[in-house]
Amino acid sequence: MIVFLIIALLILLVACLCAMMHVRSLREQVRDLQKSDSMKTTFIKALGREIRTPLHSVSGMAEVISREDLYLSKSEKKNITDQIKYNTSLISTLLDEVAIYTEGSEGHCLQDERFSPNSLINRCLEGNRTFLHKGVKLLFRRDLGDDQFVSADRHIVEVVLNKLVFSACKFTMEGEVVVGCRCGTPSNLITFYVEDTGAGIPEDRKNKMFTWFDDPNDMRDETEFDLAVAQRLASKIGGYLHYDERYTRGTRMEFTLPVR
Repeated sequence: MIVFLIIALLILLVACLCAMMHVRSLREQVRDLQKSDSMKTTFIKALGREIRTPLHSVSGMAEVISREDLYLSKSEKKNITDQIKYNTSLISTLLDEVAIYTEGSEGHCLQDERFSPNSLINRCLEGNRTFLHKGVKLLFRRDLGDDQFVSADRHIVEVVLNKLVFSACKFTMEGEVVVGCRCGTPSNLITFYVEDTGAGIPEDRKNKMFTWFDDPNDMRDETEFDLAVAQRLASKIGGYLHYDERYTRGTRMEFTLPVR
């Protein structure tokens, strides 16, 4: 009789342990779903904000083309057409990145394109001037010649650089934001950088600014989300973001990537 009781107690104990493990597994699944929902909500919110810039550009150019009293030369028409194509391609790249959160999808299909780093920086500057605080200057430091071209995925490079410039403009209340680009060592590396005279990154966030995806509940604002997404995009083309701790005037972010 005692043996049967012991066996029954053991069976009951095993059943309880199995039930506890199942409950723990369910709790972990719920936490993962909550994390995924938080990531998707923040991503969509940030995407909506970021996509406005190329949309406004396309809308403005469409308005110019529709004016009956305006004569456009062939070169002007080509320039407007190229800008519309570029902005629609940029929008497409942004939308493709929704696939980061779609299981089984690879997102944006990488494309190797030849482009001018200086021209790319100029587009980023023009697209972010509306986000500047009053009195703040947005400057271009020319370290490379306008005749220098490189090959990489131009659209992802622009998306990442836009995020860095936007973040700098958002948190710089006075002074300036400086954007530039330089060739690295070895020569197949190129580094875009964004310097500002803002308040800088708080000490307790320096080790977390690129890792929001590890814990969405630890994110303080959308800028940390932007930096985390920028780091993931940079890694897709073999690049990475770096926070320059030697810079003391504010914040200096670098985006290094391999090019041809």
